Amino acid sequence: MAREKSRLNVYILGIAVIVAAILGYYLPTKRPDSGVTLTPKEYIELIEKKKQQRLHYEREQAAQAAREPVAEVPDPAAPAPDPDP
Repeated sequence: MAREKSRLNVYILGIAVIVAAILGYYLPTKRPDSGVTLTPKEYIELIEKKKQQRLHYEREQAAQAAREPVAEVPDPAAPAPDPDP
């Protein structure tokens, strides 16, 4: 009787390890940037953000080649300044 109980614990532990491995694989801590689950507005913002990053990277590469300082690219997600204080 005691022998079957110890095997049951081993089976439960094995199943728990398998479930933990599956959850660790399918539940990443950071979601990748993709347009699959985004609303149309969020998707457009994602495309604009990627475009700004690409342009900034290209400017950095050009500046590094020419040995000039890199101009800062404004963040498209930042709110616009209020013209009337």
